[in-house]
Amino acid sequence: MRKYIYGVILTSQPVTFGHSLLSSSPKEVHTVVHRDLAGVVSNYDGSDFASLNREEKLRCLMVHQLVIEWVMKEGYTILPVKFGTLVEDEDEIRRILGQGYNKLVPTLNQMNGLVEIEVAATWDLKKVLEEVGGEEQIIQLGRSMAGKSTSEILEMQINAGRLVKESLDRRREGYRSQTMQSLAETALDIQPNALVVDEMVMNIAFLIQREKQKAFDGQVRRINEALDDQINFRVIGPLPPYSFSTVEIRRPDPDKIEEARQLLGLGTEVSDKKLKEAYRHLVAKSQPDAHPDDDTGDEQFAKVREAFVILRDYCQGRDEGVEENVNSPCYSLRTEDVNQAFLIEVKRPAPQTG
Repeated sequence: MRKYIYGVILTSQPVTFGHSLLSSSPKEVHTVVHRDLAGVVSNYDGSDFASLNREEKLRCLMVHQLVIEWVMKEGYTILPVKFGTLVEDEDEIRRILGQGYNKLVPTLNQMNGLVEIEVAATWDLKKVLEEVGGEEQIIQLGRSMAGKSTSEILEMQINAGRLVKESLDRRREGYRSQTMQSLAETALDIQPNALVVDEMVMNIAFLIQREKQKAFDGQVRRINEALDDQINFRVIGPLPPYSFSTVEIRRPDPDKIEEARQLLGLGTEVSDKKLKEAYRHLVAKSQPDAHPDDDTGDEQFAKVREAFVILRDYCQGRDEGVEENVNSPCYSLRTEDVNQAFLIEVKRPAPQTG
């Protein structure tokens, strides 16, 4: 049965965390261990996530986040894995942990004792629009519509709408800047997220030390009191660092890797240095400006660039292999090794859009 990965933690011991409702029936959440690193996983017998409808996908996302938060409440620092990550069996999980060990362990150590706090704020949009409508520039524009033609009135209404939007944006930015400035001293990192409805004024994730949460909450209360009756704050957390570090696990495409290897004239092993040298050599030969009479120059240049990006991403996703020297690790491009590889990145996810 396939395995679903929720996150990774530091432990060398088997641990269980209750049962997940991600599948059609409850499945035990447990660890799969490699050295002192463990994946938090459960069995999964459902459909591929890409085939799920929006409602079911949102339900599964909530379960995914709930499990990660259970683990955090048990006292573990957990590095979330991207939602929807499935592998075939526990052997693949151990390979992932082994191949990503040198990235995952340092990141977990860096995140130790850190939590995410989300600060969201809303306003009474009807009340705010009434205030904006009382601004002198908008009042004057409304008065000037008298006696105008239909087309002129329509254009003026469009201008009025633009002025209203600009005023709302200025007010939002003022509130957001004030809040971020007031909380910046306590936070180690800040991630503004998208506003999904007009009633939202801000939606910001803060990365803070767990022991500073009380001071952080107190500062939010003081801001809320200072802005009494203007906006309403809501604080969510502590949470795992969803907005700051998420593990993305992908499988490379062996055919694309092989095509890129051959195009760049590389052997069965590549280092960052060799890759850049091969790329620069071919770029110099295929530059469109160097061959103005060759109609295929642009196409060849694009292919070389694409091959370089494919192999660069492959190397960046790997961190084990034969060491050519301490500064330039060497990665196997043999098809059998590519088939066994996982590309593992710890990255800051795109801002939430709701």
